[in-house]
Amino acid sequence: MLRLLAAAVIIFTMPMQSFEASVKEMPYDFNVMPQAGQETLKIDLLLRNKANYPLSFEFGSSHFYEVEIFTQNGDKVYSSSEGKVFLQAIQNITINPDDNKLWEEQWDYMHKGKRVQEGEYLVKARLLASNLNGEKLETKPESQASVYIPGQNPSFSQAKVTGGNGEYTILFNARPKSGKLWYTVEDGHNELQPEKPIVASSNDWKSYRIEISIPSENIPENGTVLLHLYEKDVKGDIINSFPVILEKR
Repeated sequence: MLRLLAAAVIIFTMPMQSFEASVKEMPYDFNVMPQAGQETLKIDLLLRNKANYPLSFEFGSSHFYEVEIFTQNGDKVYSSSEGKVFLQAIQNITINPDDNKLWEEQWDYMHKGKRVQEGEYLVKARLLASNLNGEKLETKPESQASVYIPGQNPSFSQAKVTGGNGEYTILFNARPKSGKLWYTVEDGHNELQPEKPIVASSNDWKSYRIEISIPSENIPENGTVLLHLYEKDVKGDIINSFPVILEKR
């Protein structure tokens, strides 16, 4: 009789343990994904619903998240909320099952008026929701990721692109040591624009403008059109390469 009773206890307590574990498991993912470019760090914040029911996040203001970036020594060099004003009113974001909410931040690598040094940095993000489906969130969801920030290019800076579908205008600053610049355009698989030279007017920083026209049928349906600006050394090898995204599809 005792053996039967013990078996019954095991049968009924195991599902209870599984249920408690499922309750503690968060029904969402919150991830920070930094992508370092030559002059800008793009930071994606992804909040994804893993449950089979809608999730309603309540915030005390329009300050939905906080992103901070630190050096390897722990010094803070960036805060996403610094200098911003937020609407002080309750905000709600509802995410359906298997859906997500994406936020984007950008940082120009500047701290106290100077560009930060090349190296490894730590990006920390915190979701500032106060309630989830009417229940208080005791702990703010957090995520962190490391990113390597490149050094400043000695020959190119501040590239801006307008246009699309094969027709692009690019403005940029350059300081060529050799007196010449070159560029090509590719999509990661194919060369869309063969190498072309740009005659530089000075060895000091100057503004340049180039117009690029590529047949629309050569533009990939899904992919990235990428401009490469560069110099060459005395041996003809490429130096100081500066990639610029012309278009993403």
